[in-house]
Amino acid sequence: MNPDPSSRVSPSEPSTKSKGFTLKGALAYVDARFGEEARGRLVAALDEESKTILSGSVLPSSWYPLRVQVDLYRTIDQLFGSGNLALCREIGRYTAEHEISTIHRVTLKVASLSLWLRSAGMMWRQYYSAGTLRSEGMGERGGQLVLTEFNPLHRAFCEDLSGWFERIAELNGKDRVTVSHPDCILDGRPACLFQASWRG
Repeated sequence: MNPDPSSRVSPSEPSTKSKGFTLKGALAYVDARFGEEARGRLVAALDEESKTILSGSVLPSSWYPLRVQVDLYRTIDQLFGSGNLALCREIGRYTAEHEISTIHRVTLKVASLSLWLRSAGMMWRQYYSAGTLRSEGMGERGGQLVLTEFNPLHRAFCEDLSGWFERIAELNGKDRVTVSHPDCILDGRPACLFQASWRG
């Protein structure tokens, strides 16, 4: 029997790092969704490296191993969800809104989504030490994000990015947004593809 692709794990790449913003966003989601007391349960369930890092002070602008971010997502989903990665998508939706200032939210509402996502792609390396994110074919009914030169390690990361894309499109005023992930680097594809459709 083939393994469930949603649980596929790629060999770790120790050199890939992400900023503390990503960890703090996921922790803020847990506090908001399950209460601050849930954080203790979460940290206790993490692997040893993640536990050590998240038991201390996480600095938003510091670099941490990407595998810690992925372990955090997976553990949140397993501990508080059904283990189907649905909460990973919720984390992406939450952080999309949580990390946007009021001024930026107003700008996103009136700006071109294509321009906003192009800017997000240019800022990718401020959050991750590897990879390139670009938007393609943004139109009245949909568009896509393409992530290359990046190992997401687990589908948990891809679900988080799907949720982020979904919520950003909604904040831009799009209606009935759906995001699918038909191609994944973890399946041997050259890029992770995130396809969105909506009503403008």
